[in-house]
Amino acid sequence: MKLFIAEKPDLAKDIVKGLDEKFDLKDGFYQSNNYYVTWCFGHVLEMVDPEQINPDYARWKIEDLPLKLYPVKLKPKKSTSKQVKIILDLIKKSDEIVNAGDPDDEGQLLVDEILVYCNNKKPVQRLLINDNTDKAVKEALNNMKPNNLYNGLYLKALARSVSDAIYGLSMTRAVTIQAQKNGHQGVLSIGRVQTPILALIVKRFLENKNHQKSFYFVINGIFNSLKGSWKATENAPLDDKKRLISKDYAQLVVNNVKNKTGCIISKILDDKEVPPPLPYNLVKLQQDMNKLFGYTASQTLEITQELREKFKAITYNRSDCSYLSDEQYQKSPALISQLKCIDNFQSINFDYNIKSKAFDSSKITAHTAIIPSDNVPAIDQLSLAQKNVYLAIVERFLCQFLPNKKYQSLTININIENETFILKANKIIDPGFTSFLKEDNNEIDDITSFDELNKLAINDSVICNDAFVEEKETHPQPLFTEASLLSALVRVADFVDDPKIKQLLKNKDKDKKDEHGGIGTPATRHTMIETLKNRGFITLDKKNLIPTELGLSFCQSLPQKILLPDSTALLSEQQDLIQKGELSIDEFVNNLYADITKLISTELDISMIKPVEKELALCPVCNSSLLSKDKLVHCKKCDFKIWKTIAGKTLTEDQIKMLIEKKATKEIKGFTNKAGKTFNAKLELVDNTVKFKF
Repeated sequence: MKLFIAEKPDLAKDIVKGLDEKFDLKDGFYQSNNYYVTWCFGHVLEMVDPEQINPDYARWKIEDLPLKLYPVKLKPKKSTSKQVKIILDLIKKSDEIVNAGDPDDEGQLLVDEILVYCNNKKPVQRLLINDNTDKAVKEALNNMKPNNLYNGLYLKALARSVSDAIYGLSMTRAVTIQAQKNGHQGVLSIGRVQTPILALIVKRFLENKNHQKSFYFVINGIFNSLKGSWKATENAPLDDKKRLISKDYAQLVVNNVKNKTGCIISKILDDKEVPPPLPYNLVKLQQDMNKLFGYTASQTLEITQELREKFKAITYNRSDCSYLSDEQYQKSPALISQLKCIDNFQSINFDYNIKSKAFDSSKITAHTAIIPSDNVPAIDQLSLAQKNVYLAIVERFLCQFLPNKKYQSLTININIENETFILKANKIIDPGFTSFLKEDNNEIDDITSFDELNKLAINDSVICNDAFVEEKETHPQPLFTEASLLSALVRVADFVDDPKIKQLLKNKDKDKKDEHGGIGTPATRHTMIETLKNRGFITLDKKNLIPTELGLSFCQSLPQKILLPDSTALLSEQQDLIQKGELSIDEFVNNLYADITKLISTELDISMIKPVEKELALCPVCNSSLLSKDKLVHCKKCDFKIWKTIAGKTLTEDQIKMLIEKKATKEIKGFTNKAGKTFNAKLELVDNTVKFKF
C-alpha cells in the first residue's frame, strides 16, 4: 500500500479524485485497494517545552541562555493528537510514503518532520501540486520524484523554525529577566519578525509626533483659461523631494510670467489602458477590508475561514498568490454563470473571451489567488461581514472578464520667459471594468479641459492671463493602520538603509510575485499584530496603530540589531547556503548560539523599562481603579482580579472591560478545553467570578 500524506484535508480530496480508484472514507483517511490518503492540518507537531529538554530551564536564569533547543524534539499538538496517531498507524501499515505537502519549504517541512518523528525508513516520494484542478493533479501524480531530492528544502525550513524558537525564547527570557529586576511584571516577548514590526510602528509614531512642519510653494499659471503647473528648474531652491522652498523665488517667477506670451513647445497625446486589478491574495484582501470596513487582519482571516469551511464558498484563503491557472480560465464561464444568480451581477455582460493577465499558470506558487468556488451561498444567509468580504472576492474575480479601462492622456509643455509650465488632461474613452468596480475609477475625466487643450498645436502662442503662488504645508507620514502596515511588511526592504541587508531581503523574495523584500508571511503577519496588542506593546486608536508607553520604552531600550529586520535578511542568506549543502544545520545553530551569547552579554540593556500599569475600569467590588498588567487585571485596593488568559484564550482589554461593565461579553471564539478541543462561549461575571455561558 502507498500512503499519501497531504498538508490539508482539501488537498487529500483532490488526490483521491486524481487517483481514479474507488475510495472509502474512514476515520481520518481514505482507503482504496492500493492507496491510503490521509492529511495534516498544517503543522500537527510542535516543539516540546524547554523544561522537557532540560529541567534546569524551568527556572529563568541568564546563565542558561541561549537555550540549547537543538536537535529539535517534537510532540503532537493537543488539537491534532488524534490525527497524528492515525498518520503514524498508516505509516506502519504502508510500503511507500508520499509527501504531499504544499510545494514550498514549509510544506516540505511539515510532512518530513512527521517522518523524522516516527523514524521512518520506508521509501518516500514527493508530490508537488501547484494547481488543484483535476488535470493538474493527475499530471503531478504522474511526475512524482524521490523525496530526498528536496532534503535541502526541508533543511532550509527547519533552520528557520529552529532559529525562531532559539532566538525568540532565549531573547524573551533575557529581556524579561533584566526588566523584572527593575520591577516590571510579566513577560516581554522578543521575536525575529514580531519585534521589527513593533519597531516600525514606534518609528512611524515618533516621526509623526516629532514632525517639524515646514512649507513649500507651487506656482500655477492660467493660459487661455487652462491651468498649468510650473516645472522646477535646476537652479531653483528645492528640497529633497524637488519641491520649491523659497516664497521669494516663487514670487519672482510669477511676476516674470504674468501677462506674458508663451509658446507651446511640445504636445503629447497617448492612448492608455488600465487592466483590472488582480484577484485577491490574503494580504491585499486584509488591506482592502481594513480600509473599506475597518476589519482587522485577524477578523478578515477569520471571516474567510468561515466562508471557506462553513459555506465552502471560496478557494484556499491563506494564499500569498494573486494569479490563477489556465485551467481555471477554461472553467470560468460555468462559474460566472453560477455567480450571476447574485442580484448584484445579473445585469453585467461578462466577456468570456477576455483572458486577463491574472490567468498565468507559470506565476502560481503553492496556491492560486482567492476566488469564489462553484458553491455559491445564498447571500441572505451570510452575516454583513461575511457578505462584504465574499462580494469583494467575487467582484475581483469577475472583473477579469471585463475590458480594460481606456483613456487618452494629453500633456502640453509651454515655454514662457524661459520657464516651463505643464498642462495635463485625461479623457476616458471606455470605462471598462471601472464601471463595475467603481472604487478603482480614480482617474479624473475632464473632457472640457481635454477638448480645449487638444485644440492647441506646437508653436501656438498662448498668453499667461494670471499666475499665482500656492503655499503648502509638509505633513508627516501618516500613522500605520493595519492596512498600511501589512503593505509595508510586504516591502520592508524599502525602510532599510543598509544596502547589503536591503538587497538580501529583496533576493529572498526574487521568485515571489507579491512579495518585495518582506518579513513574516501572509498567514502569520496578522498574528504578530495581535500578539503585539495582547502583550500591551501597541493599541488601536480608531484605525491607527499606536505604541503604548511600554512599547515605546521597550523599543528605546533594545539594540538596533534586534529592532531591524537584519536577522531575517541574514537568516535568508544562511538558509540558501543550507539548502545548497554549503552550510550544515549544526554549524548554523552554533553560530546562532554565539550571536545570542554576544548580544546578551555585551549589547542588552533594559534599564529603561519601567513597570507600566494602566487604569482599565472601576472595580465591581469596591469601585476603586482596576489596573491592567501583563497577565491580569486587578483592583488597586481589594482582592478582585481577572486573569487575561482563560482556557488558553487571551482576552483583549475591550473584552475584559465589557465583562466588568456589562457583566457579560459577546461570544468569544477559540477557548480550549482539557481534551485540547476548541469551543466558543460568552463569559459572564457572577458574584464577581468569571464563568462560561454557552
